Amino acid sequence: MNAKEILLKQMAACHDDESWFVPMRKALTDLTAEQAGWRDGSTNNSIWQTVNHLLFWNDRYLLRFNDLEIPKFEGNNDSTFEGDKENPSQEDWNSTIEKLDALLLKWSTDLTKADEEKLSSKYNNSTWYSILADINIHNAYHIGQIIHTRKLQGSWKPTVQQI
Repeated sequence: MNAKEILLKQMAACHDDESWFVPMRKALTDLTAEQAGWRDGSTNNSIWQTVNHLLFWNDRYLLRFNDLEIPKFEGNNDSTFEGDKENPSQEDWNSTIEKLDALLLKWSTDLTKADEEKLSSKYNNSTWYSILADINIHNAYHIGQIIHTRKLQGSWKPTVQQI
């Protein structure tokens, strides 16, 4: 298995391939808008805020990967978690989930099409191979936070799975 195949496997694990850990698609399954916006009373982010953060960074890096213009950003990392509404609807939440699902699928599609020259080229002193590995780790980290939040709120009903 080459490096590109490993990255694709990691992307699938983070997106929709349930293997060693719960993928994003399953982590967000059967989650209501109310549950997605729930906060535990601390400074922790809601699931919705975490998804907004993932949308923001995955989208920016996909634009960079495809050599497209990146919108100007004057906030800081904390501001990438913002965006859930005061009274969000289930339709708003479903749309947010669909955007993330489509974005993760686009990442896999675009990585599949990428050649060795692109993957070994540099962006900000790192190769795209390295950046993509970091994106996968970042996504997996936040999936863990989503599952943890669901456990805190009592909305996580795992099914037993054999690996």
